Amino acid sequence: MSGSPLVAIAYEKIRHNLLNADYAPGILLSESELAAQLNMSRTPVRDAIRMLEKEGYVQTLSKRGIRVNAIEVQELFDIFDLLNALYLYALDVVENYHDEIDLAKMQICLDRLIEASDRKRYREYYENGLLFMRTLLEATHNRHILQTFDAYRDKVLFFVVAHRSYKRPNRPYTGRAVYSEMYKCLSAGDVRGARTTLRNSKWHVRDELLRGSVEC
Repeated sequence: MSGSPLVAIAYEKIRHNLLNADYAPGILLSESELAAQLNMSRTPVRDAIRMLEKEGYVQTLSKRGIRVNAIEVQELFDIFDLLNALYLYALDVVENYHDEIDLAKMQICLDRLIEASDRKRYREYYENGLLFMRTLLEATHNRHILQTFDAYRDKVLFFVVAHRSYKRPNRPYTGRAVYSEMYKCLSAGDVRGARTTLRNSKWHVRDELLRGSVEC
């Protein structure tokens, strides 16, 4: 992060808009438009764009503008495979070493997820779903696992919120049933049931994305 306060502000605001799907995948932005929106000069905006470009959210096209990137479906599948492997490992740790999950924290995430689905707030829904799963990973007490999860969390959020906003706006919030079932199993100490629910949900997510003909 640059030492300039204006660069930090520009970075956070543009990144927030990207994660909130305010900019559709493939759309072209311009430094001057962003600078006007943020009420600042183009220089801090340019530096913020460079940082977001390194993170893979945008790409600067010569003499054309700044394109909002998309994530290929296969890349998202690969990320989901990695995260699911981490989730399953966490369940193994809980089962074999009797490490405790912070169920109270998990319940808060679930409650917020359900409220977000009722209010049709895409970003809050997916954010709390990811926080729900991060709570499971915290039971491993492994900072490298948490760092790996955090490195991919926003990229997943960026994709699924945009996909939901522009590709499948009327799709029901089917994931809440998966989180609810996982919480029910974990609260009852049924790690095997939680593992089965998780494995089944992996293929459900793949099917949903493929049926949506994701191209963004």
